Amino acid sequence: MAGQADLVVIGGGPAGAVSAWLAARDGARVVLVDPDRAPARVEGLSPRLLDWLQRSGLPCPPEVPLVRVSRRSLWSGTAHEGNREILVARPAFDRHLRDCARSAGAGIVTGTATPLPGGALLDTGRRIEAALVIDARGRRGSRRDGLRRGPPSVAIGGWLDGPADTPAQSAVVPFDEGWLWFACLGGGRAWVQATLDAGTSARPPRNRLAHALGCCAGQLPPGFRLADAAPVVRECAPLLSAVPDDLSVIPVGDAAAAMDPLSGHGMFWAVSSAIAAAAVRRSLADDPGGRMLARRFLSQRGEDVFLRQARIGRDFIRAEAGRAALPFWQARGGFPDDEAAHGPVAGMSVRRQVVVQDGRLAELEVLVSASSPGGVAWFRDLPAAELWRAHAEGADDARLRQRFGPGAAGFPDWLAQQAVAGSGAL
Repeated sequence: MAGQADLVVIGGGPAGAVSAWLAARDGARVVLVDPDRAPARVEGLSPRLLDWLQRSGLPCPPEVPLVRVSRRSLWSGTAHEGNREILVARPAFDRHLRDCARSAGAGIVTGTATPLPGGALLDTGRRIEAALVIDARGRRGSRRDGLRRGPPSVAIGGWLDGPADTPAQSAVVPFDEGWLWFACLGGGRAWVQATLDAGTSARPPRNRLAHALGCCAGQLPPGFRLADAAPVVRECAPLLSAVPDDLSVIPVGDAAAAMDPLSGHGMFWAVSSAIAAAAVRRSLADDPGGRMLARRFLSQRGEDVFLRQARIGRDFIRAEAGRAALPFWQARGGFPDDEAAHGPVAGMSVRRQVVVQDGRLAELEVLVSASSPGGVAWFRDLPAAELWRAHAEGADDARLRQRFGPGAAGFPDWLAQQAVAGSGAL
């Protein structure tokens, strides 16, 4: 039995659900396929992504509680305080986004599917014909002959029971065989996840998680113990996949570039890659001959983001200098290379690059620095490259505002900040 659609999205996590929502809002006939059996677990949501969801009309309803916490990092022998993150239950969050896609007009099929030329094959044997498939199956959808792959790693997560009066909080704690993320939701409930080397231990996952918890117990709130539920085991090595030549299948999220959990970038990347895929989809609908431009865009964007996050993760690993000679830390201290993740503002330059403009692809000038290697096309709504040239020729804040309008206010200060932090938007 065959069905017809303009787009099939396989996988209903944030990358797939937002892809389906965007396409349905564009008026496309969309089918989203997801088994809806993701295990209960907690993930950190960045304030930047939460802001985008709210501005875009996808705010989380009350039944998807958001727990705002301060995060402690006990890295390199020093306690770091002050970071913030938002804890969210992934299954409930994913269902909310799929419900939004359904409300926008997407059809939802509960099940699994495999991409095929010209569509997808459901696990029931039904074939859905479509001009385009978006693969959002996470690492299961990634091309296993990836362009780059980090050391084999596994994330083992489980629920903890503990004192009900322990305040909501999160912590990142290194130990000899890996590192641990502790996320307390309050009310005596917490989630813990250990990132470990894959395949080097004969111990069952629950025993490995209990061992990791024991190694870090002195750095965590007292009284917590593993609940009876089976642990959740996921592959978590960094992996960059190649973009298919014909673009009949577009990978998004982890299927395109899977990040190490240490980057904290997973859900932001998932949603931003869905937005990028939507620009590709719209551009190809306008001009089917634009596949070369689209491939350049997806390949360059994926590699830029992947390498930047991998290098940031590597630098965190190297900062744990006291463990540098231990197998887990040694293997990850050299990946992906020795190039700097950040660099000085003096290294800024301008290049032409494919970017998203008004929801479609365009080749424009972007401002590139070591802190923004992917390039910045706009400062607010103004061309960043033109502002930079004017500033380099001596225009101060007042002159920039006079020439470009009030939106140029603050550009010199923003430029100075590029030396220590990247900039960009979804």
